[in-house]
Amino acid sequence: MAALRSGSTETPRGPMLSMTNADTNQTQLLFIPEDLPPGVDQPAARLLAAYTLLNGEAARASSTLLPELIGPHMMKAVPGLLGSPYAGFVDAVGAAARENKKVVADLGAVPASTVATAAIRQRAVQMFDTAPTIADQIRFASNATLPQLQGLVEVDALSILPDNAQSAIMDRYLMLSYASKYGIASKYPAIAKPDNPIPSGINNDAVESEAKAMIAAVRALTKKIENCSQIARDCIAYVSIACQCPVGQAFDLITRQA
Repeated sequence: MAALRSGSTETPRGPMLSMTNADTNQTQLLFIPEDLPPGVDQPAARLLAAYTLLNGEAARASSTLLPELIGPHMMKAVPGLLGSPYAGFVDAVGAAARENKKVVADLGAVPASTVATAAIRQRAVQMFDTAPTIADQIRFASNATLPQLQGLVEVDALSILPDNAQSAIMDRYLMLSYASKYGIASKYPAIAKPDNPIPSGINNDAVESEAKAMIAAVRALTKKIENCSQIARDCIAYVSIACQCPVGQAFDLITRQA
């Protein structure tokens, strides 16, 4: 067992706490950014406050207890200090993740085919399957219409493509699906131009811009949720240093509310 050193720092992106084993100099950082998923701000603030209290408890224990008593003392303190705030943070992140997945699933769902679209979908799959190379398949899918992409997504044809190509094509599919499902084209009538002074139809650039912004927001939220998962892992590792115990035991402590 060893004494502990704890600290806190304000960064341009949010607060960062640290916990160090004074004997081994093993350090764990806990960074909680200001830019968090919707509904996670308050649970994250509670979590930060709880870990700040943990730092204070570590400092008091290190200054008043024998080194061999610090770990056991911190183990007793953790459930009461961290159990509820940690559970609240995890629950909030889980709720944000479920809502985000629901949005993606809704946009990605392939509607039942109609007489008009069934043949288009079938033909698209045939053209994709008979393309001579992966590059040709990527080229075809990257320029496919919404009904064609629906055919490819319906049979999971895109799964054979490299991850980066598959991701880009799926983003395009989600954009087209969003524009179609929510009828955003009606918001953007074509604008008058010198070569089209009496416009008709829709402003495709504006429709595409809104759809792109929507999908970018979904992807950004996905990234924020992934960052929150890392925060939860860091929370557990932080307790492992503070209590001088294995990570598995730290997880048991932090998830056992007093």
